[in-house]
Amino acid sequence: MLSTTVLSSPARAESSGPPPQASSFDHVLYWNGVLLDAFRRVRRQDAAPTLLARAGAMLHIAVHDANWPAAPVTYLPKIQQQHPDDSIEATMDAAAHRVLTEVFKNAEVEGGTRGIDFGPNLTYALSQIPSSVPRQYVDGGKADGVKIGDLMIAARSGDGPAMDPSYTEGTVPGAWRQTGSGAAVSPNWWKLKPFAMTSSTQFRPGTPGGFTTYEQLVRSAAYATQVQEVREYGGASGPTKRTADQTQAAFFWANDVDGTYKPVGQLYAITADISRQKGLKQNETAELFNLVSMALADASIVAWGAKYESAIDLWRPESAINLAPANADPAWKPLSIDRAGNRFSPPFPAYVSGHATFGAAWAGVMQRWFGHGFAFTAGTEDPNANPRTRSFASFQAAAEENALSRIWLGVHYRWDADAGLEAGFNLGEFVYVTRRDQ
Repeated sequence: MLSTTVLSSPARAESSGPPPQASSFDHVLYWNGVLLDAFRRVRRQDAAPTLLARAGAMLHIAVHDANWPAAPVTYLPKIQQQHPDDSIEATMDAAAHRVLTEVFKNAEVEGGTRGIDFGPNLTYALSQIPSSVPRQYVDGGKADGVKIGDLMIAARSGDGPAMDPSYTEGTVPGAWRQTGSGAAVSPNWWKLKPFAMTSSTQFRPGTPGGFTTYEQLVRSAAYATQVQEVREYGGASGPTKRTADQTQAAFFWANDVDGTYKPVGQLYAITADISRQKGLKQNETAELFNLVSMALADASIVAWGAKYESAIDLWRPESAINLAPANADPAWKPLSIDRAGNRFSPPFPAYVSGHATFGAAWAGVMQRWFGHGFAFTAGTEDPNANPRTRSFASFQAAAEENALSRIWLGVHYRWDADAGLEAGFNLGEFVYVTRRDQ
């Protein structure tokens, strides 16, 4: 059963807020859309969930802090404005542009080229500021935004060790090894400085089943049960216990292939849809995305820490079933499939599930903001999803289905889902309580 740590929220102080929004154009939602377009364009190692989560946090924290009159709690040091009447929208636009340009300057994109030009996006966003705003205040806001963007970049300048691709694959049964989808992705991500957590291990779960050696794990009845469930529910062909609805859910939440907004992007897209539905003001969307982005970035640290920085770097179900010492099935493949028709498992250890941890951290923030019983309909970009929308009675229900979908897709065990959910919900609650503007 899922258990979460419930924290009490401190009293929220009233803020005078920023100057009135210059137009109905929401600059936060616009730059979130630009971010998702970048997620769709990046390829190979640069499309790693870890890197995308970090990019989202850097963008949304900078945009939030650029909206500083409504943000008494900021991540970055507060700047000295060029003028008190500088355009907040121009500040947000320039900060977003500066951060995205730096983050994606060397990213591999479709066609094998490097880097993304966000200049046209900046031009368009600035053009949405009404002409009634004096030019000098737009220019001042742009200068302010560049300062904030530079502060954000400087704040994450020490993240290099987390990008180290060095990793030695295991050779014993139970230890992760490549499955044909590539080398280990983000094996040192646990070294990343958290955005909101007090340490990288704060919400890291224990090892799968509590086992501390691979021999103990693979000989256990608990492990056999875990493997058998995926064998029965997650296979691409042959007899399966998976229902049609579970198959639909498996693909709905996947978004693992190039050209989609990826798992982190799907959660950002749902957040944007709900923000529009509820009619949030620009300063409110800035605050909401600030919280969501920190939760997602720290969720990547939690999940990848459990994957790599533990006694068990657990192999994927595909390896467990293909290479089992008894009752092996070398032909078994997961339901998960890429655009070329290849069945695949993501290139990193199974435990814990990144999808589960991301989804629960997101849900932990969202249910505190909108309520635990908030019903909504969400969409997907996975090319195999049919239909492309699903409805949920609550954020928790969505997160739990997201986690279980990875079993039905054949790429995770149940304990990957359960541990990711518990860690993620606790993280989301922590972020909401400790980082929401007071």
